[in-house]
Amino acid sequence: MMLIGLAILAYYSMLSALADVSFRENNLAALRIAVALVPANAAYHALLAEHQEAAGENPDRELEIATELSPRESRYWVRRSFRAEIERNYADSEKFLVTATRVDRGFDPRWALMNFYFRRGRTPEFWKAAKEALEMSYDDLSPIFRLCLATNDDPQATRLVLPARRGILRAFFVWLIQNRPVESSKALADELASSSGPEDLPALADYCDRQLGRDNESALAVWNTLCRRKLLPFRELAPGNGLVVTNGNFSAEPSNRGFDWRFGADQFAVMSRPDGDKGISIDINGRQPDRLILLEEDIPLSPGRKYAVTVDYDLAGDQSDSGLHLLVAGGPAGETNTDDPIATSAVFSTQDQGTERITFQALKREVARLQLEYRRTAGTIRWKGAVRVHRVISALAQPLPAESDSIPLRAAARVLP
Repeated sequence: MMLIGLAILAYYSMLSALADVSFRENNLAALRIAVALVPANAAYHALLAEHQEAAGENPDRELEIATELSPRESRYWVRRSFRAEIERNYADSEKFLVTATRVDRGFDPRWALMNFYFRRGRTPEFWKAAKEALEMSYDDLSPIFRLCLATNDDPQATRLVLPARRGILRAFFVWLIQNRPVESSKALADELASSSGPEDLPALADYCDRQLGRDNESALAVWNTLCRRKLLPFRELAPGNGLVVTNGNFSAEPSNRGFDWRFGADQFAVMSRPDGDKGISIDINGRQPDRLILLEEDIPLSPGRKYAVTVDYDLAGDQSDSGLHLLVAGGPAGETNTDDPIATSAVFSTQDQGTERITFQALKREVARLQLEYRRTAGTIRWKGAVRVHRVISALAQPLPAESDSIPLRAAARVLP
């Protein structure tokens, strides 16, 4: 009996080996042999179905056998669903996909069901499947977001089916600001910022950058929320009270984001922060162009208000005419100055610590650019040296008694009542 058992075992081992060889040959004829030798292997039938379909044959029977042999293998049910949909047998197609979601709690069958409902235009069922797909989702969620927005272009419709996982909310927000007009993400920005953590900061700072010059009010609201939650090391800005300068004492290195300072003169100047002290030092190499923005930041304004900005500095250079001055220009940071400045200070010239002040009116502006600019005076050589900015502060300025809106702004640029 033992010999008979061993012989039977050897026979089936030989059949399995021969079938496996045919399976690995991966062609139609070889796969027919494989399923004939080992008809109880679902993978053989499934691969044979692929080759039959490629050859123009009907693979339905082989796929049916695969699901009978391995009913908990969702991919076989999904393939049967696609075949049924191609044949316009939509009832069976849906039934097979529903079965796939029952035997497999993973993402793939739910993604397939979501796509089926999208193609069939069955919106209520689509959103139910989308919610389940998102609950099981991982990795890149862009295809889901794209399909959801194709079904309803209002981001709030997608927001309603997002699971209570902050990572998914943040992923959707990032996808929106990168792929849709930034205004479409405003409601999500407010929601994300209100309970934001350090992992949310890059996306929300990016949002502020994109909104500046578009929806300045929203950019400021999100920025202030980040400050209030201590995710940014700055006090909140309050343009109605004159507080419009961020990081005015340079206690943090300029981040080049949002309402913080931007340094954009790496080729011609080196920025550093003195150890153990506040302020910032900029060494200018003397090879700079005739006009160069060294530092700038967006400042929020309240239309109709009048502001005063003061800078404390000292210089170290061979020439008294440094060509450096503080100015206020229109438009968000990063844009080229095409118009005359709104206001400008006198040229920095004091070798020891000096102070310059400018005043200006916001008029109808909600945002302006505060800039430290170098501009070579005609007939002078390029200045080489270092400027140390100790602090930049802002406040509301009282209207001048004889001033009216008809008076040129620059006429009062250096006056602080």
